Amino acid sequence: MSAKKVLGIIFSNAYDEALPQLTALRTMGSIPFAARYRLIDFPLSNMVNSGISQVGVITKSNYRSLMDHIGTGKPWDLSRKREGMTLLPPYDTPGAGITIGKADALYGCIDYISDSQKDHVLLVDCNVVCSMDYDKLIKAHTANDADITIAYANGEPPVIHDGTELIMDENSRVSATRLIDCYSGSTNYSLKVMIIRRTLLERLLHEAHSAKIVDIETMISKNIQHLRVYGYEEKGFVRVLSSLQSYYDISLELLKLENRKELFSADRPVYTKVRDQVPAVYGIGANVKNSLVADGCHIYGEVENCILFRGVTVEKGAKIKNSIIMQDTFVGENSNLSCVIIDKAAVVKPNKTLCGDSSYPVYIGKGIVI
Repeated sequence: MSAKKVLGIIFSNAYDEALPQLTALRTMGSIPFAARYRLIDFPLSNMVNSGISQVGVITKSNYRSLMDHIGTGKPWDLSRKREGMTLLPPYDTPGAGITIGKADALYGCIDYISDSQKDHVLLVDCNVVCSMDYDKLIKAHTANDADITIAYANGEPPVIHDGTELIMDENSRVSATRLIDCYSGSTNYSLKVMIIRRTLLERLLHEAHSAKIVDIETMISKNIQHLRVYGYEEKGFVRVLSSLQSYYDISLELLKLENRKELFSADRPVYTKVRDQVPAVYGIGANVKNSLVADGCHIYGEVENCILFRGVTVEKGAKIKNSIIMQDTFVGENSNLSCVIIDKAAVVKPNKTLCGDSSYPVYIGKGIVI
């Protein structure tokens, strides 16, 4: 089966509640990541790299910044006369309200799914950071003659409210799923990435709506004995954002070259919105070690083990270590920052000290002046 026959659906708001500090004014999909990207860039790029040419992005709330970022889909070659990318806002059907779960959200755009006439639908969240080859997932789905194929990873599962373990036989056929209530040890946990036959999805959504089932996991588990459900293991650099702490830890993992090579491979590029800014400026006396620094930054102080987004200014005498500084933030002279996450357009005045810990980073909100 070709990826051309697959409709991609991305849930931009799934798990917003896991990172309330970063999603108070934006969706999960538009959370800044790795100096110049947003989280939605990863599933969008994975779809485009795999040959999927029609993508729907489901929204729920706080999606103005998401609209600004993805625009018409041009950076991902999805600005087209036919197919391409479509933003699917809430209240898409008569009588609809704010959706509760992902099955509820899918039912709200069921006309869009039906009109696509694709054979299969690929469902993806934005809180999974990886470079996944969806074409391999599609081929495994076809080879198994499966109704549903769910991508999973083996390891210690993320702490999310509906973390799901897949119970499989030796052929990777899923016989049951269960919520993970113990987070010690490794397990085969779902990445919430799945491919399903379109006609089957439509039928299950109608049944779920009638039974007032709002989440996909319950919808599938109630029908799993009657369906051919398979697991597909994704290896390599796969991380699930489940809290502010996990965002901090995963971000700083990218300071290791081997992790960056796995996530940003040359044959599977990650696309994002292009901003034409000048290169970073390093002033006399600037000292930068083991950091990711985006374009447009002005650095005159010391930066070590940090991630600096576009337009950050670090004044003379300032010292920043083990921190994440987002776009257009200003750090004044002789300030000292350690283990800090600073959101966009914040200001740290001169001679201020902010110190957290690697196990409990300090968070400064968007536009805050310290």
